[in-house]
Amino acid sequence: MNVRQCSWSPIIASVCIVFAAGFIPAYLHAWGGIPHQQIIDGALTAIPADDQIDVRLGSQVEHLRDTVEMGDWVDSFVVVQENWHVPPDDYPQVSSEYFGNDYLLFPAAPHTFDHGVPGVRGTYVPFFLRALQALRTEDQENAVRWMGSLLHFVTDSGSPPHAIGLTGPNHTKMENWLDASHIDLHEYKPLLLGNTDEEAVKGLRRRMDGLIERNGKIAKRMLPFAEANDRATIEPMALDCAEETARVTADVIHTLLVLSAKTTTAESGSIVATVTAPATAEFPLLPAKLVLLGTNYSTLSAPTDRLAARYSGTFYFRNLPPGTYRAAIERAGAEPLFTDPFTVSNGEQRHFSWHLQSSLTPGNLLQNASFLLHWVSSTSPDHWRHENQCHCWHSDNIPVTPGRVYRAGVVGKGSSAPKASIEWMAYHWKRTDDPAVEIPATAGGIAITAPPAAEYVRIALAGDDPPQNLLREAVLLSAAAPISVASPH
Repeated sequence: MNVRQCSWSPIIASVCIVFAAGFIPAYLHAWGGIPHQQIIDGALTAIPADDQIDVRLGSQVEHLRDTVEMGDWVDSFVVVQENWHVPPDDYPQVSSEYFGNDYLLFPAAPHTFDHGVPGVRGTYVPFFLRALQALRTEDQENAVRWMGSLLHFVTDSGSPPHAIGLTGPNHTKMENWLDASHIDLHEYKPLLLGNTDEEAVKGLRRRMDGLIERNGKIAKRMLPFAEANDRATIEPMALDCAEETARVTADVIHTLLVLSAKTTTAESGSIVATVTAPATAEFPLLPAKLVLLGTNYSTLSAPTDRLAARYSGTFYFRNLPPGTYRAAIERAGAEPLFTDPFTVSNGEQRHFSWHLQSSLTPGNLLQNASFLLHWVSSTSPDHWRHENQCHCWHSDNIPVTPGRVYRAGVVGKGSSAPKASIEWMAYHWKRTDDPAVEIPATAGGIAITAPPAAEYVRIALAGDDPPQNLLREAVLLSAAAPISVASPH
């Protein structure tokens, strides 16, 4: 099941975000989807004109109310659809698509976080600094997505049940029995959390501690009314918590805009690079990803054409500290490209043109299928994670179409390979009732049809050994043709 959240423009266009994973039950959301967005709407009314948010973020500013959901899009594939409605006709098209994990996992935050107290406290510093970095160095689209990741954790922290670590049916009542559209911050003047990055980090921690303490006290008063199903008493207290959360959210947005208008150093350079890659029919607009190894710098490319024969995009970095960098570029269906070291000098704009070669098995839908890229963590290949509970490795989720035939397999190094299987996912976090299917370590792999409940598929590799030690490649193809592995590039 796909769920669309649409932001309507004042004229005739709508932008819909489609979640390939489907809808997550409300009890797993802090504030639920709509209150999250309404908190952002309220916060934006308080942003001072001097912050020039419409200039800084351009048309992307309206998408903050969508990207605030980013923290819940872990392991999800996001498709942004734009629809022009000219009565009686509709003109829909996909405007962009990306994996949520590209805005949730990076070296300073190499794993996911619990969104309740105390786990959510670990998100504030790395995601605040990462959002600042994006505002200073990346384009508006990437910056708004990184801001959304941070603001999700900020707004989650103000949810009454999250502030006291409450789960269960009362969780839903205490955070969603409200109409957050009543939030009005027109008279609120946002606080600057600090005049420097370091001061702002300390100020953010204090502000978040205060929000959690305040809303936690209210949550404890709400609990007996939730148990009694007394919605009339719950609603004003929930709105009170949402309004304070919107004030804190406004403080964070204001601080990000003020600080990011300053550069951290008087010296900087920039990068402009074109990238081409083999076409992927399943997600033709999926951007390429550029990371600067050994740093937290990353960005996704902006598409430059819609030719069916290839993907073409452009990377932009500005305000980079001068120094020597080594980059890696990746995209599904292609082998990661590792550049030679290059230098960015003060005042210099470096230009590059990169072409990604086909994955070892052409058309492979898995990301980092040959386990070569280790940017997020030196101990794990990107897009793969080790699970202690099952003593196994899982790939990132890949969206599938129910009823379509896929072919999966693994190619071992030498004569041995770990036991491998495919697991169908009903949601990004939940498997379907269909059993896992073992896939052979043979050149032909196995063909299997995606079941009706499947939104995603992932590869599971048994054992604790890093997969790159035993495998040359894991493969998922949207076709019934045998797997044919090319020679390494």
